[in-house]
Amino acid sequence: MTSALLAMLLSVVCSSILLVTVLMGETWTTGTGDVVYNNLHAFGALLPDAPAAQIWKLGHSPLPATPLPEDATVFTSADMPKRGDYYPEVGNGHVATVVQSDTICMNGLYNGHNITSHRARLASPVGYSLTPARPTGLTRSYSLDVGRAIFSESYTAPGVDITLRTYAHRQLTAVLVNELVLSRDDVTQEVTVTTHLNTGQPSDDVKFLNDTPGFQHGQTLEAEYPEIAPPTDFYIKSTADLPPTVTLTPGVSSMTLLHLTAIDVKKEIVQAAFDQALSQFAQGTLLANHVSEWTKVWTNGRIDTKGDVSVARLNYASLYYILSSLPFNGSRPDWPFIGLSPGGLAHGVAGRDYNGHVFWDQDTWMFPPIALLHADLARTITETRLKTLDSARLLAQRTGYQGARYPWESAFTGLETCPAEPYGEMEIHINGDVTVMLRQFWQLTQDKDLMSRGAEVVWETAKFWSSRVTQNPDHTYSIQGVMPPDEYNYPVNDSAYTNSIASINLAFANTLAQVFGKPANQTWADISKNLRIPYDPDLDYHPEFEGYQPTTRTKQADVVLLDFPLMRDMAPSTRKNDLTIYEASTPVGPAPAMTWGMFLLGWLQLGNQSKASQLYDRAVLNAQQPFLVWSENSDGDGATNFLTGMGGYLQLVLFGYGGARIYDDHLTFDPVLITRTTEVTFTGLDYRGCSFDLSYSESNLTLTQTQVNAGHVGLKVKFADSAAWVSLTTGQPVLSKRQSLALMSVA
Repeated sequence: MTSALLAMLLSVVCSSILLVTVLMGETWTTGTGDVVYNNLHAFGALLPDAPAAQIWKLGHSPLPATPLPEDATVFTSADMPKRGDYYPEVGNGHVATVVQSDTICMNGLYNGHNITSHRARLASPVGYSLTPARPTGLTRSYSLDVGRAIFSESYTAPGVDITLRTYAHRQLTAVLVNELVLSRDDVTQEVTVTTHLNTGQPSDDVKFLNDTPGFQHGQTLEAEYPEIAPPTDFYIKSTADLPPTVTLTPGVSSMTLLHLTAIDVKKEIVQAAFDQALSQFAQGTLLANHVSEWTKVWTNGRIDTKGDVSVARLNYASLYYILSSLPFNGSRPDWPFIGLSPGGLAHGVAGRDYNGHVFWDQDTWMFPPIALLHADLARTITETRLKTLDSARLLAQRTGYQGARYPWESAFTGLETCPAEPYGEMEIHINGDVTVMLRQFWQLTQDKDLMSRGAEVVWETAKFWSSRVTQNPDHTYSIQGVMPPDEYNYPVNDSAYTNSIASINLAFANTLAQVFGKPANQTWADISKNLRIPYDPDLDYHPEFEGYQPTTRTKQADVVLLDFPLMRDMAPSTRKNDLTIYEASTPVGPAPAMTWGMFLLGWLQLGNQSKASQLYDRAVLNAQQPFLVWSENSDGDGATNFLTGMGGYLQLVLFGYGGARIYDDHLTFDPVLITRTTEVTFTGLDYRGCSFDLSYSESNLTLTQTQVNAGHVGLKVKFADSAAWVSLTTGQPVLSKRQSLALMSVA
């Protein structure tokens, strides 16, 4: 098309007719009503000046291929769940929404002062659903495709398909997309559908300013801590709503209507993403580019199983929901990633799902499986704690302690936002949880660039413990008046978990001092060595705290975490007694989702696969059908889309059945088949700048180094039946019988 002809078309004012042009080799139909088109995109697509313009084209983009198994990654149901809590979400680490809901959430967008801070709710322009009008008798289905990260509502019959796709674009992360596709084989058959938008009520968290034509300029109402940051401004740009009724044009076999919403704190990012999305839609690449980004991530790290598709689906669903709340391309310097909250990015509005706050759930439960499968994303998670170190220092100062004190719950500023006083005051093990995450990252990556900053976190939290402990007459140390992970019992003295993790924090601080050429701190070493860890020699178990009785009711995994992730040395008999005593004291129903996976992990370490299999069935009760959205409790109550439980489940798979353990100088696996499976494959495990695949069946095992990043050396392996270390060659599988193995860097 010549520029003169295009300019002429752009000067046309459409009253009641359709403006039809031919762009880039395909027919486009854009806009109805009184709209003037006077803007060009670099690729030649028409951009509407007014939000009333509707964007659609003849034909449709085919669903892009994916290398993942469809039976394990596409969850289809004839009906949506009866409880809206179990509706799935789509997200990309920047924006997210529960499908068909009236709410959008954005990373870092919080409203509310101090402990009232929560994710700001944005009224959703993307919560669409459908009602077919013609033809009648269509078959309805709803599908969550976690491989492609698309939710679809479809109505089909022979020769007819009506599908509404909703996704958070993975490449253009400011953008949420609705695509309504209508197709038919018989172009004389009427195909009509009615669209419904769940508008909900206006948001109580934001106000809109009328100063930016073509955009909605919003601002949160209350700053979290005004002395640190003011209320947040943001911008929204959307295309027109989908028409209430859509009918296929006579003689047309298929058409696609597009609805876009772009959201960011910077107007120029919103405009650029909006323009690029329209351009990609014109080229037929919008959907393909989204799927391509997800395919890259799945290719780089995933878990596959054979033998029971329900296990495979749990693996993929758990990873999908966590990945949906993570930015794939790192944390933006101008708008950092805040962190993973228990309900993910699409949840956490006022009074729901822990208000979208970040606490030990990220560091202890979600981080370890992500770190093994996606080292780059693990780095992004650790950076959430580095950037709030100054706030942690301020919190320690305000509460009368030295160093840095990480809050039990945090949001935008990194200061305490926990609305319930006992938790924020007493659950100080969060300091150690942050440090253990950093230690795991260091053990897995030896990333000196990040740890040069991370070391400051470890040293400052060590200062906090030094100022928080009490020295006893026998030269031991105690930590008094705390709440352990078992939140039923508080305040207590000498929590086994709290003291153990504080000891690790202090010891790791001196390890990093040596790494970065600083002198060891003898006070830290003394406290670390002499902190009291309760142990009963008569019953050969660890009391949860000083004065604990074995009949005391406990809430969740606590002492059993000494085994993993804390890696505390203990006799097998002690481990067994800890597992037995605390399983009996923990109620099955109300226990949070991640609890039973940790018990399973301990029993597998003791070689009791039968007991582990029983606990597996208990551990997955929280995954709600049909879209495998986890609830916090197995009865369906508690936080929704409970990423904490999904992280615990993935640990059950990788560190339980996979037998993975992380040490200072090596990584080990002791693989066992997951219950009801015949083969397990871990693709894209990351260690010391290398990636490898590990696949095993009942009898055999295959280990393949797949990548060695620039500046790194390869890996070597030692199997249990051999005393020799063998260097791995990239792309060359090493075969053995199924057995335990250790991995190290070659040099």
